[in-house]
Amino acid sequence: MATQTWDKPLSAEEGEQASLTTTASYLAFKKGFDGVIMYSASAWRRALSPALVNVLYYDTSAGTYTSYKTEATDRDSETHVKLDAMATGDYLYLGFVEPVLGIQIDMGSNVNANHVDLDVEYSSTAVGLAATLAWTDVSDDSDGTDSTGTLAQDGVYTWTLPTDWVRTTLGTHNVPLYQKCYWIRFCPTGALSATVDVNEIIPVYKNVNYSYKEAATSYVDQLNFVKNSGFVLKGSTTQTLNVTWLKHG
Repeated sequence: MATQTWDKPLSAEEGEQASLTTTASYLAFKKGFDGVIMYSASAWRRALSPALVNVLYYDTSAGTYTSYKTEATDRDSETHVKLDAMATGDYLYLGFVEPVLGIQIDMGSNVNANHVDLDVEYSSTAVGLAATLAWTDVSDDSDGTDSTGTLAQDGVYTWTLPTDWVRTTLGTHNVPLYQKCYWIRFCPTGALSATVDVNEIIPVYKNVNYSYKEAATSYVDQLNFVKNSGFVLKGSTTQTLNVTWLKHG
């Protein structure tokens, strides 16, 4: 059994279960907690999802940026990233602490019904603090949210990891400057439905070399919200993962 100690006493704990299969699934960190215990009766695998540090919606007609970082990461189905009638020229910018292979998108109750695709690009060059960035289309992308149109269901949007992905600030003369990170942005190839809600976005780890976890063993770990957003999980069979969230202090 793994052991972890904190310098403050345990003050709260909550539990949930995750269903694992041989296909990767995703579990976001639970806000307000600083540790976790994970246990499964069968062997399983795990990777840490890099932190999603910025979520910005650009409305081209209004020329405004709206932050949806909290809504995309709070695990609260009552809050959403609003992509209502998102048009070509509107962008959702996502900033990560490390390069990622994609994003897991959990849709809300209002999904897109229009037959359009997503155009996804990454920051490939930057010059200076407030430079105009160059953007390059991701390659070999696969849209798991597509069901006769993008963002129509929960799914994972993946791409080949770019070799020239640049860690940079996002900014021009009229754009807020954010800390350096690895940016992607996406826009639809046509207008989305009038009301489209995204509940949650979880980054995908950069490769499939997940750690191995032994069967019938409890793993106790401290959470680092600065570096990570959650977990990427795979089972050796169809199995249940018991998850206990810990809060100290």
